[in-house]
Amino acid sequence: MTRRRRSRRRPLARDPHAAPGAPASRDHVISRDPATNVVFAAGGKWTTWREMSEELIDEVCVDFENAEPCTTTSIGLLGRDGWEPTLAVQLVQHGGVRAEVANHLAQAYGGRAWDVLALARPTGKRYPRFGIPLAEGYPYVEAEVRYACREHAVTIEDILSRRTRLAFLNAEAARDAVERVAEIMSEELGWTDEERAKQLAHAYDYVKCFGGPIADKTEAELRTATDADLREAFARVDADNSGYVSVDELRRAAAFLGFPVDDSDAEFGKMDTNGDGKASFEEFAQWWNASDARLSRQFALDPGGKKRTQSNTSGAFLG
Repeated sequence: MTRRRRSRRRPLARDPHAAPGAPASRDHVISRDPATNVVFAAGGKWTTWREMSEELIDEVCVDFENAEPCTTTSIGLLGRDGWEPTLAVQLVQHGGVRAEVANHLAQAYGGRAWDVLALARPTGKRYPRFGIPLAEGYPYVEAEVRYACREHAVTIEDILSRRTRLAFLNAEAARDAVERVAEIMSEELGWTDEERAKQLAHAYDYVKCFGGPIADKTEAELRTATDADLREAFARVDADNSGYVSVDELRRAAAFLGFPVDDSDAEFGKMDTNGDGKASFEEFAQWWNASDARLSRQFALDPGGKKRTQSNTSGAFLG
């Protein structure tokens, strides 16, 4: 399961030398400047980079006699040698890894999966014998970190988001893996204590950019809280599970929400925008996001992100 919350917009490329009114391309643009005769590429995606290069080379070759068309489609990628349809099965039988890990290594590295496994440390188990996981529930293994370092990876961020996809799939799991990744990279790259501390700080900040099954909200402002966060807060205030918050419930939850009990009526007035004497989840969410940062201090996670804590409250709403 993919557990992430990200929003992304991709700018579209427009050929400046196309006819007036020509639409922007959702793919890529290969064009030639009529004034300078320079050929350029714009737009596109990582998944179509070979197609882009082929079209670009073919366009450039127009200017040269006896130039051959681009040959990228006949050039194998790294890992082609040694790959075969039964590679994953061989990795299980002869490499001693779990089937999920074998499938991942075969797909990600092709024939070079054996080079990755050569760096694997024993698990200490009868099975799997190799393939110590970076995160439970995911096929990434510690040997991939060592291999990536020998393939010019120099940051924890690179490991978690590009050499593996762990940060995109589960930010919580990626955060838990940061320390171990740092240990391995320190061994491989000879980091000083200063460099290791710098890398750790950057990695933890980077992982915060991704949503996970539980987001780290320590000292974070919830003015733009997620829907899950708000529904959790609403459920704690809605003591009778009616689907609405009453002024009495708000008074009882005043400490939890971060304002004096005496301010409850005024806060409820802000929340109950339609004046019907009860506040729906939508009204509660609007009030929460419009309130000041005092609310943000009411939710926090412990450093490991395993349990919720609450400040300035008796704990009645935490159970």
